[in-house]
Amino acid sequence: MRCDRFQEAASARLDGEPIGMAASSLDHHLATCPECGAWFAEATRLTRMSRLGMAEVPDLADLITANVVLPARKVLRRRLLLRVALFVVGLVQLWIALASLTGDSMGMAMSEHATHEAAAWNLALAAAFVAAASSPRRAAGLTPLLGTFIVALVALSVHDYAAGAVSGARLSTHLAAVAGLFLVLGLDRAERALPPGRFSAARGGEESGSGSLRGVA
Repeated sequence: MRCDRFQEAASARLDGEPIGMAASSLDHHLATCPECGAWFAEATRLTRMSRLGMAEVPDLADLITANVVLPARKVLRRRLLLRVALFVVGLVQLWIALASLTGDSMGMAMSEHATHEAAAWNLALAAAFVAAASSPRRAAGLTPLLGTFIVALVALSVHDYAAGAVSGARLSTHLAAVAGLFLVLGLDRAERALPPGRFSAARGGEESGSGSLRGVA
């Protein structure tokens, strides 16, 4: 009976209820009675298990990876393709500029100075495309200037073609510039889709050859 009373008091303590006896007496008995001590240890374990529960915690690693890391890898692959395409467009634009410098007006009768002006613009476009391909963070800064120039160029070219002032062969030389603008816009969007401060050309990122995606998740 004596042990039963101590076990009832110990059970009340575990439940947070008044134990009905001095705490020192209960602690002394639990420390000196092997049977009650073992009972109290098992009761403590069962009480903790019942409070914490046995529910299984789902493993969310795959879900987190699918929602964060994999899209980042897709963005990096798209970003690389855009950079390569933009670099190629830059080389085409450079070829057009060099042709103008040598006096080839490429399908349009122009004065020597007008040919040189066109060559200067084409050289600037080529440099802008190659610079953005080499360092994608520059794409955002190039967008306003390139957008204004290309939109105005397309609008004026359509007007001149309708008026018969320019040939289709001459207009075809502007296709590289138009394609370059869309590639710059796509590259800027891909750059913004990456985590801030990560994978930039200035800090190494994937260009360093590490092949890792540190910081994505």
